[in-house]
Amino acid sequence: MTPTSSDQTKLRDAVEAARKRGRKLFAEIFAGEEMKTSEEFAALLGVSVATVHNRRRRGELIGLKGAVKGYRFPIWQLNKDGKPYAILDELHDRLGGSWSVYRLLTQHHGELDGVTGLEALQKGQDAQVVDLAETVGRDFS
Repeated sequence: MTPTSSDQTKLRDAVEAARKRGRKLFAEIFAGEEMKTSEEFAALLGVSVATVHNRRRRGELIGLKGAVKGYRFPIWQLNKDGKPYAILDELHDRLGGSWSVYRLLTQHHGELDGVTGLEALQKGQDAQVVDLAETVGRDFS
């Protein structure tokens, strides 16, 4: 059965509505108080901006790229000692990028008894979070 012009219009409208929701969510995430600029994050870590970006490129930090505002770094990727969680590079390896790691850590997961990946890290469940990333990376890529 061939789609009608009306079906194509509905699909196009639905896709555009989804894009608008995505842009709005992106703007909300990027503007959040927990999101720090490269300079702010470097100051928190006591390192240079260049070091922050080198660590981001190696997957040791979550750095989310904006359209025009550069990178933002969620402050919650630092543990109670003010250090980045040690498994961030493993998560990047399994998931392929900061946005995927961000989603894994901010969404609730049945595999983690309903808590977010971040909450599991805060409880010291690093191995379970890495296992989840392995599953997500394998099943959804």
